[in-house]
Amino acid sequence: MKLIMSTLEVYEHVSDQLINKEKSHFIVPTNTTQDIIDKIQKVTGFSLKDSPITYLGCPLYIGRQRILYYSQLVEKVSKKFCGWQDRLLSYAGKIILIKHTLQSIPIHIMAAISPPSTTIKYIETIIADFFWGREQDKRKYHWASLETMCLPYADGGVGIRRLIDIFTSLQYKLWWNFRIKNSP
Repeated sequence: MKLIMSTLEVYEHVSDQLINKEKSHFIVPTNTTQDIIDKIQKVTGFSLKDSPITYLGCPLYIGRQRILYYSQLVEKVSKKFCGWQDRLLSYAGKIILIKHTLQSIPIHIMAAISPPSTTIKYIETIIADFFWGREQDKRKYHWASLETMCLPYADGGVGIRRLIDIFTSLQYKLWWNFRIKNSP
């Protein structure tokens, strides 16, 4: 711990940036004794926080990945729909909103970590529900599946990209950068 804190002090001195200890936290496994937690708090000045914590919009956690950790992402997508009155939008208008707004929300999280496929499917369901519309809190009939909608225009789709495809391409990009770039 002392080595980590001395490294942070060197960083503060070199960069002229101070670490805000009130906003800094640490996570420990559940079987950690209170004595060790107290020592960490005394040495670092940081507070203990339960898993998960959110850093730059991404959930950081110890243990198994849970759908609950990504509820903020799902809420963010859902809140975008609340501001739009889908009755007043044409299908072309909805496609533009989906392509340029809704599909861009989860990109930074998917580029950094891998959310559960259930979360991705749920967001895609929200997108499909927005496209086809709702009446008095009931889903309207979906005249085409999401897979069909995600096809290119030439193949009978509307050109929406599937989030799972975007996620896969981001994983390949990350893998490619690890393979190609030399680390210092």
